[in-house]
Amino acid sequence: MLMRLGSLIFAVPAVLLIVLYGIELSTVTSCIEAGGHYNFTSGECGEEISERISFYQRHRLLVDLTLLLSTAGALMMTWAMLKKGMAPKGD
Repeated sequence: MLMRLGSLIFAVPAVLLIVLYGIELSTVTSCIEAGGHYNFTSGECGEEISERISFYQRHRLLVDLTLLLSTAGALMMTWAMLKKGMAPKGD
């Protein structure tokens, strides 16, 4: 049970982060293909050239929390594997 829960906690936050980044990247690409310039601060496509700000700079708390959750999931999986390895062979 601990292994399954750890696997979910490990994978789901990372997948969520990748999906959110992909959605934003798609929006930026659509804006550039339409001949505009994407404003990362306001999240709008316009004619004015604006500074590029990384995803991490704009969503620092989200990225940090998802990576922290993934680390916790990895530790849970490691603990479950250690417990299973230390169990007697008859179990």
